Amino acid sequence: MRPELFRMEDVTAGEPGREPLSDFTLVLRGGEIVGVFSMHAEVKDALSGIMSGKMATTRGRFYWRNEASPIEEIDPRRPRKVGVVRPVKTLIDDLSVGENIFVIRPGVKGRFIDTPLIKRQTRQLLSEFGLAVEPGVLARDLGELERCNVEVVKNIALGAEVVVLQDLSTFLSDAEVDQLMQLVVRIAATGIGFVLVDGAVAPLERYADRVIVIKNGKNFWAFEHGQLDAAAIRSCFSWESSVPHPALTHGVPPPANAPPALAFSTVVAGALRGLSFRLHAGDELCLYDEEGPMLQAVRALLAGEVSPSAGSIAVDGRPFNARNLHEALDQRVAFVPENPAATMLFPDFTAVENLAFAASRKTATFWAAPAYLASCLREYAPFFEPGELGKYPDQLSPVALLKLVYCRWHLYRPGVVVCVKPFSSIDRSLEETSAFFIRLLRAKGVAILGLTSSASEADLFERKIVLNPKNVSLHLKNDL
Repeated sequence: MRPELFRMEDVTAGEPGREPLSDFTLVLRGGEIVGVFSMHAEVKDALSGIMSGKMATTRGRFYWRNEASPIEEIDPRRPRKVGVVRPVKTLIDDLSVGENIFVIRPGVKGRFIDTPLIKRQTRQLLSEFGLAVEPGVLARDLGELERCNVEVVKNIALGAEVVVLQDLSTFLSDAEVDQLMQLVVRIAATGIGFVLVDGAVAPLERYADRVIVIKNGKNFWAFEHGQLDAAAIRSCFSWESSVPHPALTHGVPPPANAPPALAFSTVVAGALRGLSFRLHAGDELCLYDEEGPMLQAVRALLAGEVSPSAGSIAVDGRPFNARNLHEALDQRVAFVPENPAATMLFPDFTAVENLAFAASRKTATFWAAPAYLASCLREYAPFFEPGELGKYPDQLSPVALLKLVYCRWHLYRPGVVVCVKPFSSIDRSLEETSAFFIRLLRAKGVAILGLTSSASEADLFERKIVLNPKNVSLHLKNDL
């Protein structure tokens, strides 16, 4: 049996009545990959924070290689031998890969930096793990996968014996997760332990030696490798919505002879090589590309950044020829990008002003009229907590911000809303919010086009087209 590396017993963290972890226990052996499934960002953040020594606990016991580490000795400012790789970037953009690994670390205070030596050391370290990243490249020029690879290696170079990989599925494609996990498996063979903390089943199912399910902050169940799948997770949860919403209202169905809301006809552009599909009003369709470049081409086409080199795109039966996002919206194509609250809301507008602002493209300055804003308040207040629509974005919760983004398009009513990775949030309440408002948009006759590089996310849509490298749909029965 593998020797025990790290253990946390009966650990509780948080304020009374709001404890993300309660009497939680985890044991990790050397060379083991343990999965932890949770649907809530607060729980996952607490676990990685506690393990890395960045978050204090109220009770519990810790052991390193069977030696006790009393809770009163925990110092949130002193990192443990645990590294964390998560969506938040830790590499400094303006420094090279080598400088991020060998210069920005505790104990390095020399004024002279031997750049050639750093490059040699970095190249040797990366080659040990089979990575071909150039030591001199700036961190800002790394792709997401390269960044994750470098962060894993950096943590090990700093002496980490355990590496926590949190929410990989939210910022890497399925193919990138597979490539990263190939590196993880190689490193685990040297005795390093890994903890995969995620709210998606697929990476845990494929790579974890066993998976711990957290429910209400506690150990709820443990699955050995080969036992976990989506059905097993459903058996652990009722899947009732944790976000209350008003009842859905159903819109008027479009006429039977209405043209498609969006149609691609043998479109060629970038990685696309003849993509065809039709999407009707009120329908939803997901395009899934494991690698991602074909999705980037579709997004660029609909955002007006590029034009097809062959084929055609039509919206409501009319040629689509937008040259930017504003013209795309004028032609009834709107977007909900990944992390939309960060890019779609104005910080100096109240929530209701942000909600009504899109209408200015239809009504000029009428959108700011008090009577119009009052009408928006009456219509959309049931979707928010009392008083939220009068607040500014920095005063709202992530769930309220996401609601605001979707309600804006519900009010504007474009023909098509393109949703980029709408169900890949690190928190289940945000995924539920996206699912609810997508149904609300469809009920109003808006067509939904989803773009994702996650197979598990694609399965949540009613229809999907899986694209292979030649851009031929593998699920033709779901097309047209």
